[in-house]
Amino acid sequence: MTEIEQAEQPISDGLSVMQTLERVLGHTYSEKTPQWADLGFPVIDRGRFAIFPLAVARAQEDGDSGKRLSDMEHSLRRSCVHFFGGDDFHAEMELGAEDGYGRKLADAGAFVTGPPWNCLWCIQRFAVVLAHSVDQHRVWETLALHIVPKGWVRYRPVNSGTRREASRYRRIIRERDAADVVWSWPSSVPGE
Repeated sequence: MTEIEQAEQPISDGLSVMQTLERVLGHTYSEKTPQWADLGFPVIDRGRFAIFPLAVARAQEDGDSGKRLSDMEHSLRRSCVHFFGGDDFHAEMELGAEDGYGRKLADAGAFVTGPPWNCLWCIQRFAVVLAHSVDQHRVWETLALHIVPKGWVRYRPVNSGTRREASRYRRIIRERDAADVVWSWPSSVPGE
């Protein structure tokens, strides 16, 4: 095994996760949150949302963190744009780092990778965000799909101007702000 192979550990295939999410969530609308572990992939289950780890890599020693998983990220983004939206003819959305869930990811070490900052695909009442991050100690970088309630990234009022809708919006913001977006792979060294 080469040094790069030892430093990089794929966990799941992102395209397979997206296809499964579309199959399970995409055909029938349900208010029930799925059992994330039942989807058959390694998952960090946070109840209303989930993080599907895709890969972990040791950050480069020259301090240029965030480069090891870039090829994997770009390849997955291109595939997801092709199959699930994007390019010039589909409608994937962008997630900015200035506020909301994008701000939470940026605060946790997510990289700004150029326009669009993070692609975001919606499946029924969920949003899927591809997040490439580095830990606070700049030792490990990670790639994951975050599956969150759509309201966390794109709020659309049902009955705008009502007290009930204002309460709903406050609840969505409170849940999103309390969400823990940081994760680590169980083994201290990938592959062990």
